[in-house]
Amino acid sequence: MKLKYVAITGADDGVTVEDLNALQKEYPFVEWALLYMPERAGEKRFPAAKWLKDFSANYKGAHRAMHLCGGAFLNFAAGKPEILNVMKGFRRIQLNLGFGNVEGKYDPQKLIEQIIAHPEHEFVIQYTDKRKNLLPALAKIPNHALLFDGSAGAGVLPGGWPSPLAGHFCGYAGGLKPENVKDNIEKIAKAAGDYQTWIDMESGVRTNDNFDLDKVRQVLSIARPWVL
Repeated sequence: MKLKYVAITGADDGVTVEDLNALQKEYPFVEWALLYMPERAGEKRFPAAKWLKDFSANYKGAHRAMHLCGGAFLNFAAGKPEILNVMKGFRRIQLNLGFGNVEGKYDPQKLIEQIIAHPEHEFVIQYTDKRKNLLPALAKIPNHALLFDGSAGAGVLPGGWPSPLAGHFCGYAGGLKPENVKDNIEKIAKAAGDYQTWIDMESGVRTNDNFDLDKVRQVLSIARPWVL
């Protein structure tokens, strides 16, 4: 098993883009994943519009992702053009189906159509067994990936790590943090076998719900031996 990215989610106004640039120089495999939910912009984990603009203009690393939550996800699923401007410059877009009270508020077929219409992005689906109905359609779309994350950002370790699903680029999240990331990467490696994957963490790199650069550095240092 090799890691293509180590995704760190939840950078916000509590850190600077210069902080993120400094870390990516040391660890160029880091993928900063920003949570975008307009109704919560400026709160912890959800950067304000000014911060997002600064990141888009001044972040120098290769890997950047955006997680669409709540209203942002619904706007994308509905095909509203204003969300596309916000997504520019972010190659990977995670669609958070399990967060932000979106259940039953979007048309799954319309969502698939929007993914197909925007091949410039790789769309990551926050996946659980509840999403199995999407798999046949997604299997025909090259620009998609699945993230196993049963806790939906709550930072809860699963009982075990599943094997990747054939025909899908799969990643792993849920409860990872500096204290357990080495042990769990080893467990993921056993589940994944000869497979390229990625890991993602959010709550595990926070202290008192503040984004903690020291924890991020610890995680990146521990994960480095598994990186492509």
